[in-house]
Amino acid sequence: MILEHVSSPADIRGMDVAELRQLAAECRQVILDTCSTNGGHLASNLGAVELTIALHVALNTPVDQLVWDVGHQCYTHKLLTGRYASFKTLRQCGGISGFVNPAESPYDTFLAGHASTSLSIAAGLVAARALQGGHQRIVAVIGDGALSGGMAMEALNNLGRAHGQCLVLLNHNDMSISRSVGGMAWALNRLRTRPWYVRAREHALIGKGLRWLRTLLKRLYLPTIFFEELGFRYFGVVDGHDVGKLIEAIDMVKDIQQPVVLQVVTTKGKGYELAERQPSQFHGVAPFLIENGLSREEKGLPTYSEVFGETMVRLAEMDDRIVAITAAMMDGTGLTEFAKKFPDRCFDVGIAEQHAVGMAASLAKQGFKPYVAVYSTFLQRAYDQLIHDVGISHLPVRFALDRAGLVSDDGPTHQGVFDIGYLKSVPGMTVCSPGDRVDFVRMLELSLSATGPFAVRYPKDVAWDLSEELGERPAMTAGVGSVIADGRDIAIVTLGPVLRSALEARKLLAREGIDAGVVDLRFVQPMDTGLLERLAGTCRTVLVAEETTRSTGIYDAVLEVLVRAGMNITCIGRAGPGDAFPPQDKRSHLLSVYGLDAAGLVRAAHAVLDTATVS
Repeated sequence: MILEHVSSPADIRGMDVAELRQLAAECRQVILDTCSTNGGHLASNLGAVELTIALHVALNTPVDQLVWDVGHQCYTHKLLTGRYASFKTLRQCGGISGFVNPAESPYDTFLAGHASTSLSIAAGLVAARALQGGHQRIVAVIGDGALSGGMAMEALNNLGRAHGQCLVLLNHNDMSISRSVGGMAWALNRLRTRPWYVRAREHALIGKGLRWLRTLLKRLYLPTIFFEELGFRYFGVVDGHDVGKLIEAIDMVKDIQQPVVLQVVTTKGKGYELAERQPSQFHGVAPFLIENGLSREEKGLPTYSEVFGETMVRLAEMDDRIVAITAAMMDGTGLTEFAKKFPDRCFDVGIAEQHAVGMAASLAKQGFKPYVAVYSTFLQRAYDQLIHDVGISHLPVRFALDRAGLVSDDGPTHQGVFDIGYLKSVPGMTVCSPGDRVDFVRMLELSLSATGPFAVRYPKDVAWDLSEELGERPAMTAGVGSVIADGRDIAIVTLGPVLRSALEARKLLAREGIDAGVVDLRFVQPMDTGLLERLAGTCRTVLVAEETTRSTGIYDAVLEVLVRAGMNITCIGRAGPGDAFPPQDKRSHLLSVYGLDAAGLVRAAHAVLDTATVS
């Protein structure tokens, strides 16, 4: 096996094309085997194998600086840069990241986990090289999906006028997480889908003798005009799975002393038929069986994403003013069925969270009921729109924040532990988090009548139904929490699905003779201050349990109310992440690490009770 003997890109630079093809096949198989066991970003990595090999053959990495957009297609890059032996730890606790990470290797130029950042990073590297007097090559790899992002567009506008070498390698596969949409994707496809153009530009007569005709052909197509008017020299289209042609093309353009765009065409999921046919479904996968693509995990309870999708369809059948907007996450947010049933009321805007929120604000102004379905960690990119476009005008835009709280496997770039902080900072924003799937549905139903911005946050996890434990539920009213059980010794105040752990912790504490109450706060903003004030008079101590960082969560607000109501600050404790980025790990283990499982809450309760006794 060739790959076993590759410890750095230097080991592959003397190989012939036949050996490189064999290496590509081995990389593809290792990626497939590992993702089937660990989960991961499969389709994007299978599509970028030959491209990655060609880059490391043609460039002098790590002296030459290679910047990956998103970084989710970097698995071959990791295999070629000394991480083959540790690749089986991909996305595991203490293992290698599923994204590029400079802490792992000098070949990882810059941390990446979100889309559309690579061109800005490349522009900074170009400026630093000029200031430092360096001569290294700078290459950014970006997909057509990520190119739709506003940050990428801003960087193109700036980078095209830069001085010196800079290669933008445009990996065109028609996909981001979902299929690429919008004008940029259409324009790039015009060039891709004209086989005669590709044949003509490679013809010897046109290529050498009639350069004016080649220029004319190029000028007929928008992608060329677009890039060249911005200051880039444009080359393409190259077969992204022909490693020989890729090396030849990169060698041809890598030393041009001005910004260059080289467009290559790849197939997402290449080499694994199921992923080629269904690239969206195999973009990010849980452990699965290679032979049929089915999950290794038994199907059990529905996930919050699934409940959201089902509820949206039901609500939209009753109210034709409901529209859904997502940013290249149709499948991940559970909107696939909604899009099929209401194609005119579902908008996938591509990797453009800012645009999604601005568009939603406009729709709300026109009397519609827009729901922006987005991952918590990605809505961070639209903070200005939350304030400027939605908040100031107090528009009823509904935000469905998937992947809120602690998130499995993807590491610091995807942890949804900051959203409460940036959501509650918007005056008039209703912010809530359900304790189970029944309350999740009720919160979505409540949001229909919202007169201002309304956010529901929920985890990437199964959605438990706690009806048996909770009994009769009070009405779902904005700003009103629920006392699940009274307790004289301590009240565990929860927000979101940590409620289930609190109910179990109450049983464990009762066995020790400790009378523990459980409160489901439900709403961060407006907060049920009256409920908290009553707790200050009926409970000896309070423990706040939350899946957010210390400075961005609910603890400070709860603490303030309780202290003002007369509770001693030493009688108030907290369980949850500190002010640090949670590491790569399984959600269940992270909950345990941060003391948010039942055992952890019992320990935290004892600590508060002990402190209160001493004071």
